[in-house]
Amino acid sequence: MKKIVSIIALAILASGCQDFLNRQPLDTPSSATFYANEAEIRIGLTGVYNAAFWNSRGNVPDLKRVEGTTDLIISRKTDPEALVAMGNQGPFVIGNAMSETGWQQGYRLIARANDLLEGMKRGQAQSSPTAYARMRGEALTLRAWAYLNLITWYGDVVYYTQPLQPDQYETQAQSPKEEIAKALYKDLDEAYAGLELNPAERGRMSKHMALGIKARLAMLIKDYATAAEATNTIIKSGNHSLNPNYQALFTLAGQTANAGREVIGQMMYPAENPNIASWQVVGYTPRQTLGAQSNNFPTQAMVDKFECTDGKRIDESPLYDPANPSRNRDRRLRWTLYMPGDTIEVRMVKTASLPYQNPNQRFIYNIHSDQIFRFNWNTQKYDVVNGNPDFVTSSNSVWQFGSTGAVGGVGYVWRKYNDPDQYAWELKTPFILMRYAEILLTYAEAKIELNQIDGSVTDAINAVRRRAGQPATTLSDQTKLRQLVRRERAVEFATEGLRLFDIRRWGIVKEVLNGPIVGAALNPANVPAVPTFGAKGSVQDLNDIPDYSASVAQRIKSRNETRVNVDKHALWPIPQGELDKNKGLKQNLGW
Repeated sequence: MKKIVSIIALAILASGCQDFLNRQPLDTPSSATFYANEAEIRIGLTGVYNAAFWNSRGNVPDLKRVEGTTDLIISRKTDPEALVAMGNQGPFVIGNAMSETGWQQGYRLIARANDLLEGMKRGQAQSSPTAYARMRGEALTLRAWAYLNLITWYGDVVYYTQPLQPDQYETQAQSPKEEIAKALYKDLDEAYAGLELNPAERGRMSKHMALGIKARLAMLIKDYATAAEATNTIIKSGNHSLNPNYQALFTLAGQTANAGREVIGQMMYPAENPNIASWQVVGYTPRQTLGAQSNNFPTQAMVDKFECTDGKRIDESPLYDPANPSRNRDRRLRWTLYMPGDTIEVRMVKTASLPYQNPNQRFIYNIHSDQIFRFNWNTQKYDVVNGNPDFVTSSNSVWQFGSTGAVGGVGYVWRKYNDPDQYAWELKTPFILMRYAEILLTYAEAKIELNQIDGSVTDAINAVRRRAGQPATTLSDQTKLRQLVRRERAVEFATEGLRLFDIRRWGIVKEVLNGPIVGAALNPANVPAVPTFGAKGSVQDLNDIPDYSASVAQRIKSRNETRVNVDKHALWPIPQGELDKNKGLKQNLGW
């Protein structure tokens, strides 16, 4: 996608730390006569892709930050996603930057797509039929992607498919999300017909990305038959399989090879520009790393979602050892995050600066003493260095309050997307938007909800579990299979942007986003009690929602955060500025 990423690169450079999508893009056609031929349509399409590059400061994908609004992540106190997650305790207010930006970016992409889809009709006669159908399909799919996210976040939203004049924005009313989703089905079916199965240029919309979006839309409105049909088409095509190396999915080399074509959709970075900042790793690395920052962390609820190797939840398995919580666990736990005692390797400099940066740093992650165990590349041994900024009892530790009150975290850090072969400040690994594992689990979930449980359902679930080394399921009970597939989605797609989508459509936002946020043991000698998960068959039990009442005092509890979410937090508020401009809009209930 050389043209696409080149324009993205220029836009980022022009905007510095600001959201580049707020500026007039370099690729916007300036004449009503544009799109007169295939080349001009292609330029316009690049502008639509440009508008789909949703990012924040340091070019961290916004969908990754959206994960910070859920139960599985805690962010720095001043970050907008942290305030969203805290609900009334934040407080999460109408003017929150995350909910405002989500609306703006979604409709900016829709406006670009509408402009192209209308204008490209002028150049149809001057374009090859195949190229025209493909480019139209890409624009339709990108527009559907925007609407999918908007109705996930806000529920009923304004739906329009033609370019609007400025005064027309003032009278647009919301359409029910169910109507929007079903209208998008038609767009995506048309797109599927014109798109390529496996585009030569990475990052372009494909047939199966279109079907995958259709499946997500269907799951959101509980149209399980459509979701099952769309995902089954992808499965039966035989075009995809799971990458045998889960960790390779989150490295540049692994995504470039894309074994099994597991990655179906991805947000590309401008790889040809070596100086574009990308802080996906920097902001997720412990401060005991030379030059790193920390602002987004897994919670204990995330850690405790992972089963033991016998396929049982930690409160049910005899293999679980609370004194050694990483032992006998689903491999994805170690593939997803770092726990105290793990070895971390990260590249924070471009050139070697010995003895500790070669150019990679390697250290043993430690939060329970004032010592850093840093690997010395000259001696090939670990040096003990005093002054660990992540020591839990330090007043300046990110696990405690700190002088600014802007800290967070509960003792764990992310491993996903950490690629020691890349300079951490300029990570170029594309952010995955959709992969085949999701297709398998969506198919299984849709069939479970339809109560059409057969071998294809357990085959789909077991394919995902097999890669992680987890035992195959032989369950046939609808309720227990629903619980299992929800657990699988939580651990398989951690920090990939799907958690908010899932907890909203499952109707468990209040249940998972209330109570104290806790983490690792304050003192390893004082082992925290195993959490409970409610009465058998309860919402808490069937959604694996842990209760830490018996162990709060023994665990890290960053900034004493207790989340308080109520009914209104099932959706984000519509930005006040949009309500002021458009009198046809109605605010979401409770806001």
